[in-house]
Order: sequence, then C-alpha cells, then structure tokens
Amino acid sequence: MNKMKTIAIIALMALSTFGFAQKKVINNNQLPANAQTFIKNNFAINQISSTIEEQESLFSKEYKVILNNGTEIEFDKSGNWEEVDGHKTAIPLKIVPRTIQNYVAKSFPNTQIVKIKKSLRKYEVEISNGLELEFNKKGQFTKIDD
Repeated sequence: MNKMKTIAIIALMALSTFGFAQKKVINNNQLPANAQTFIKNNFAINQISSTIEEQESLFSKEYKVILNNGTEIEFDKSGNWEEVDGHKTAIPLKIVPRTIQNYVAKSFPNTQIVKIKKSLRKYEVEISNGLELEFNKKGQFTKIDD
C-alpha cells in the first residue's frame, strides 16, 4: 500500500511539472553573473531589448536575452550560454570553438556562423548558406543537415 502511495505522489508531481512552465520579463541585472559577463564580453556593441526568465519546473530555470539586433541568447540557470542565434547575422567567432571555426572556414568559405547551440555531447551550428552542421564536444565534425 505504501508503494502505491509513493507511486501516486511521484506521478502527481511529474504531471504538475508539465503545467508549471512560466515566463516572465525580468531586469537585466537579475541575470546570473555569468550571463551578464558573457553578454558584456561578446556583445558589447549591442543593447539588451528584453530579458526573460523561464521556469520550466520547480528545479529548472532558463534565461533568454534578446538583443537590439535580433540576436537571441539562451542561458541555463547558472548563466552558462546554451544557444546563440543571430537570425542570419554572424555571431562573434570568439564564442565558437577554434576547431569548428577552422572546419567551417575551410569547408564552407564565404559563409558565416549564424547560430550555435551546445549540449553535453555536441555542438550544432548553422551557417549563412542555411546548412546545419553537427560537431562532437571536441569540435570534430560529425554530420550535416541541409
């Protein structure tokens, strides 16, 4: 009987997190320090248009920053960047691992990196000709999507 109660409680908690996602506009200074530093170091010429805090669940929080040039940056709860989307505008190369920069420059000359997303195991990169490239965590090319 106790096992059934435990399972029921866990199920209710899991179901309640699906309806928990909340977004709210916050002040720029409410961003984690890591995110503020990242923006200052890599997007100093741009201004922040809006800053959004998204509470996915009781334990998961993310931030999204939209700059005045349309670039969107997503951060995890600690302020580490997860995705930078320039929306067809080049993103700063200094945030792209050198091996990925070199691969794109050699294999796709006359293109720019306009989006990068990083996860635990890989990087996903979009270049200005519309191709999407995937790299492992070491920055080695693994596949292409067109």
